[in-house]
Amino acid sequence: MPVSREVTSPKSPIRTGEVELLEFFAQKRACYERDRELAHSGAEELARGIRNALLAVAPLWLGLALWLAR
Repeated sequence: MPVSREVTSPKSPIRTGEVELLEFFAQKRACYERDRELAHSGAEELARGIRNALLAVAPLWLGLALWLAR
């Protein structure tokens, strides 16, 4: 006699398989959002570093431009 593997919880009419699937997708989405947030913050830090480096050497470029303009 075949055994039914789809069981309903006594508290909820949703099958446990459906709940597990929803939990899987929720965890997958949470991982995706965390990875996206880490990548986004890394890109922001890189942009900030480049901007700070350009601002740090700006006086040197300005001095070189004035010296060449003479």
